Amino acid sequence: MKEMEESVRMLASCRSEQRPLTIVVTGCTSGIGLEACKLLYMACPNSRLFLVARSREKALQVVDDVASTMLNENGVSNTSRNCQAQPPKRRLFPMVCDHSSFDSVREFCQELKHQLHAESQREGQHVGIDVLCLNAAIFLGEDATAQYTNDNLELTMQTNHFAPFLIANHLFNYINPGARVVVTSSGLHSLPSTSFGNFEGIIDHETGKIQERFQMIDGSSFDHKQCYAISKLCNVAFCLALNRRLQSRNAKAVCFTPGLIPSSGLFRHQKRWHETCLKQGAAMVETALWGGRILAWMAISDKAGMEGGCYWRAPFGISQRGGKIPDDLFSAPVNDEAKEIKNQEVLW
Repeated sequence: MKEMEESVRMLASCRSEQRPLTIVVTGCTSGIGLEACKLLYMACPNSRLFLVARSREKALQVVDDVASTMLNENGVSNTSRNCQAQPPKRRLFPMVCDHSSFDSVREFCQELKHQLHAESQREGQHVGIDVLCLNAAIFLGEDATAQYTNDNLELTMQTNHFAPFLIANHLFNYINPGARVVVTSSGLHSLPSTSFGNFEGIIDHETGKIQERFQMIDGSSFDHKQCYAISKLCNVAFCLALNRRLQSRNAKAVCFTPGLIPSSGLFRHQKRWHETCLKQGAAMVETALWGGRILAWMAISDKAGMEGGCYWRAPFGISQRGGKIPDDLFSAPVNDEAKEIKNQEVLW
């Protein structure tokens, strides 16, 4: 409870401008996404929060979970001067987007545009997107083989990269001047073994077209962890390329890693992960609230929005050693392959 209150105070003070925002968050049914939405709801009580989940049922549940947060907190004390009143539930918008279906992604984007237009008419002024958090992801289990969507793409890559890419492109013209796109990546993207492999697995070099039902971008046989790591490498390269394109709208794209959080929904398919964590050192593990605090800070803080194309992280396990946000966050180097403009444009 105290940590939540401190987080809200930190977030409320990290912005110099306190105007309401329009914030869209994917992957918010559990883990860092849910925690970030709770914090944003309390720290930015007059903002619009579009809560994106895989189904209508899950989206409505997230709305209830987020809306009840303030009541629980106020049952003890006010969290900050900016959050003394219960924010209106009508500022929470349940949205549906199944990243494993491009049809669902397109329908979500159309529905979001419709909602933004309706809000513009209701308020008598333009309402666009101030913050787009592309946070949804999947991490398959240790014994998984390559799984394919109805779009004939490998499930991990479609969920973690192609769907967020499609969302950003469909919503590009709805991103406000001064806005930001926040992409959730992972420290795994920077491992020496994480590589595009000249896109051998995905591009037919004779035709230049994408090969359907590929297993891995680098051309290797499917491995659940390596596939996830490469999808996160794609996230970083995509973020850098998107940031260049957003300059025309005076907007930015940034990315980050929340750290190792086995308690989050991302690890629901990992049967042996907790044993692995114990072997590698539990001191490296963070909590979902810690990751949610980073995502919320990335979404609204002045500092995170100062420069686009940055990748933010904190030292491993710092939350267990008295770590603070933003004191222990820093902009870190990224994988060299992600920095190469040629790779970014091939991927785009």
